[in-house]
Amino acid sequence: MHLTPLEHSAVADGTALSISGLFWARPYFPSRSERVALIARHVPGWAIATANTAGWMWTGMGSPLPFALLRPSRPAISPLAREQWAAREFRAAHHGLARVGGFDCLDRTSTAQEIMSHGSDVDGSATQLLFLTHGEPPQQDWNHVRMSPARRRRATQILARWTELAEDYPDITR
Repeated sequence: MHLTPLEHSAVADGTALSISGLFWARPYFPSRSERVALIARHVPGWAIATANTAGWMWTGMGSPLPFALLRPSRPAISPLAREQWAAREFRAAHHGLARVGGFDCLDRTSTAQEIMSHGSDVDGSATQLLFLTHGEPPQQDWNHVRMSPARRRRATQILARWTELAEDYPDITR
């Protein structure tokens, strides 16, 4: 996302923030309900936040971009919207849903699982997990989860980084 010249000026003047390229028109970091509203302004109404986007909404850690979204099974969205947003389908059997500030996102547990299996930024994902799990070790047995070898390696890296963070910052995990 690119800031307009007016938005860039507000950020440079210290009256606004650029959060991973999203414009926040206040000089302080947004609260959870404000983070939800910020995401809701940029994604379609049918979207369900998942992975790093839901993790950022819950914790404020990491980055909400690139947007990670799920789409509902019904009503179906147009093929054009599916192509534009590349959202996977929400499956109630696999995901728990939470409504936060009028916006749908995965619940904390499902968000943690999605971060482990779809996280791209190891440090950001591990930081989000640290706050989502309140210092409790995330699930370590991923044998029953369908993942490619590359995703399984990434999940292992995220878990290793989570362990380092939990050891380095024990006061955060209390």
